[in-house]
Amino acid sequence: MTLRRRAFTLIELLTVISILALLIGVLLPATARARQKARMTECMGQERQLGIAVNGFANDHDDALPTCARLYPTTTPTLPSLRQTLADYLSDDAVFHCPADNGRECLFDDCGTSYEWNTFLNGKKIDRATMRVAGLSIKAPMCGDAEAFHGKLGRNYLYLDGRVTQSLELLFGGP
Repeated sequence: MTLRRRAFTLIELLTVISILALLIGVLLPATARARQKARMTECMGQERQLGIAVNGFANDHDDALPTCARLYPTTTPTLPSLRQTLADYLSDDAVFHCPADNGRECLFDDCGTSYEWNTFLNGKKIDRATMRVAGLSIKAPMCGDAEAFHGKLGRNYLYLDGRVTQSLELLFGGP
């Protein structure tokens, strides 16, 4: 008795290849979104570390927030950058680099930080860091993503109470 080996037909091979291509086409966008969300989550963790450093600075300076430039280099070279101000309170400068801040125009490479400081809060006491606009009390973020690194997910903003939120709004600040 002879056994006859049966090979795959061309149709069967094309069917398997097309199913694999379809699965890859469905999975790749999902993994890209997951990667983008992971970068945003890492960014939020780094901003929380900045918040802890700012609170450490305030504890050492009679509850006053730092007086920093919005970004560095800046049009006001007399003010230090947030990175320079918090150097003694952080063990790693990588905290200032948002993982999504990459590509040809990397802000971290130009300014030494991916985050901008809200200059309206310069030197204010922590308990008085609430702004009043037209009779409304506004709790403004201390700092946040300087650019829209996270695309449609928005930007991350750090508040004085240590929370980091995602928003599509822009950080406002003085000169």
